[in-house]
Parts: sequence; C-alpha cells; structure tokens
Amino acid sequence: MSAGMNFAALQARVVPLVAELFATLAAQNPLRMHFADIAGKTMLDIVENLREEGVSQEAIAAALGLTITGYRAKIRRLRDLYGAGAERAEDEPRTLLERVYAFVDDADGYVPEEDILGHFRGVKLDSLKGVIQFLVRSGALERDGDRRGRGYRTVSRTLPGGPGPQDAEVMLYRDGPLTVAELAQRLDISIEEAAGFIVELEASDRLLRGQRDGEVTWRALAYHIPLDASEGYEAAIWDHLAAVIRSICKKLRLGRHGASLRDKIGGATFTFHLPEDHPLYAEVSGYLAESRLRFEDWLARAEALELPQGAAVKQVTVYVGQLVEDHALPGEDADE
Repeated sequence: MSAGMNFAALQARVVPLVAELFATLAAQNPLRMHFADIAGKTMLDIVENLREEGVSQEAIAAALGLTITGYRAKIRRLRDLYGAGAERAEDEPRTLLERVYAFVDDADGYVPEEDILGHFRGVKLDSLKGVIQFLVRSGALERDGDRRGRGYRTVSRTLPGGPGPQDAEVMLYRDGPLTVAELAQRLDISIEEAAGFIVELEASDRLLRGQRDGEVTWRALAYHIPLDASEGYEAAIWDHLAAVIRSICKKLRLGRHGASLRDKIGGATFTFHLPEDHPLYAEVSGYLAESRLRFEDWLARAEALELPQGAAVKQVTVYVGQLVEDHALPGEDADE
C-alpha cells in the first residue's frame, strides 16, 4: 500500500456496503449486530492484516491521515474494544439505527411515523428518515399506509443459528491449519462448539491433522458447495467476498495498479445496457450459469488428479459474479 493511497476515503465507501451485507444477508436482521462497531472492527481487521503483511505503522498512519502518535492511540482503543477477549457492555449507548428499531419494537402494533419523528425530534430529519428507510429495505421494519397515515412495525423473524460445519470447513480450508481455539475465535463461537465441528468433519475424512508449537492443528482438504445446495450459502458468500478482497490486496501489494492479459491475479468489471428481448441480453446474462458449469467441470477434473510429491503446486482461486438490474433511460423514472 502506498502512503498516498486515500485509505480513509476507501474505508468510507466500503464500510457501508459491508454493513448492508451483514444486515440483509448474514443475520437476516440488522439489529443482531451493533452497527456502531462495524467501522471500528473493519478498520482494526484491515490494519492487523496489513501489519501481518509487513506494512509499516508509519505507512498505515499516513494512509489514514494520522500522525504516528494518533494512529497508535486509535489502534490501542480499537484493540481494547474489539480485540481478542474484548467485550462491550450491553448498556452502552446504541446507534440511531438500533434506537429507532427498539422504539418501534417496544410498541404493540404499528407506530405512526409522526410518533417516531416526534420521539427523535432532535435528530436531523433526513438522517432519521434514511434510517427508517434502511430498516424497511433490510426487512427489519414493515411499512403500512399512505404518506399521510404511514406507520411501522417490527417484523418477526426466526433468526438462523450461528456458524455451522460448512463455515468451519471453509475457514479451515482457506485459513488453515488452525487450532481449535483459533477456529473458535475466527467463527466467534465457543471452543466446545468448534471442537464439535472438528469431530464432525474429521469423521467424514475431510480434515488433515497437524501440529504447531505442540498444539494440534486442523486443515480442510477441500471445500465445495454444489449447485442447488440448500445449505452453506452463508459460508459461500463469505468465501466469495474474501477471495475478491484478497485478490485486490495482493495485486496492490505487488504494485500492479493496471490490468493486462498477462495478469494471473485480479478481476474485471463490465456493465452492459441491453434490451431484454435482444439475443445479446440472453448471451450476456447467461454468463454466470455457463461459468458455474465450466468451473464444476474443472473442479471434478482437478479432484481426479494426483498431486505430485516434491513438485510445485499452485492454488488457483477463481471468483465470478453477476448483477442484473433495471436501467432507467434518460428522462425515465427507475421506480416506475
């Protein structure tokens, strides 16, 4: 990372996207996580990873726009809050997002919008309405009525359980070998739960046992969620996001700030505006399905290979993605 990179601006753009991912996908309920913690945890994780990669404190401080003294003080506070073993008291002040949700949740039935605006009258109106809209979009609140008589109530949801064996397996495959304690810390579960996942995965011959500094470690031999599988999508999403971020970070660390056909690390993003009834739309939008079938074939062929002992073996991680949205032409309203 160069000292001239505007890391603070990058963080400001990335963190809201990660927050939305956590809210709408990971927990299916944005109030399961303290939103005030997202920026701090994200910054600490990024800084700790940069330090592991050998980036100096001075370079990171410069990228954050901090003096070295200010940087050290900030990281010390973040480690106290979010480091291993750190816990926050439940009675600490919550964010506006959480307080709005709690206010509506405490009521019986729909809460008129005017009551919410009145209760939080000290908050800037645009900010308050933005929070309400986010809670509606993420499925935490349900809206009823027209603009004059609009009301909100919380949506009752059965929250999914915590991490499962799939999450443990992908963690042990990407980040292994890990001890049971390290796996528990990565998944934010108890050591007993992590040990249970180890027993389950080892029983199906999917783990390789090792040792580090006198402690037993574990590494997953492979990891695959087949097409149309009904379980493991959370781990698959984390795996995809981690692959994208790692690829970008490695390319930047290598100083490769451009793209060429010689690249073996990196990615590409293309956006096409196409009529839905045009043959090219069917061809382009079919890219994801075609790619998945191709990768499934490559995976089966790779698993059939016997890796040579003593010879160089490369691990190739390929990530693909696709997003299809309505596109408003000039003069048109995208919501109509």
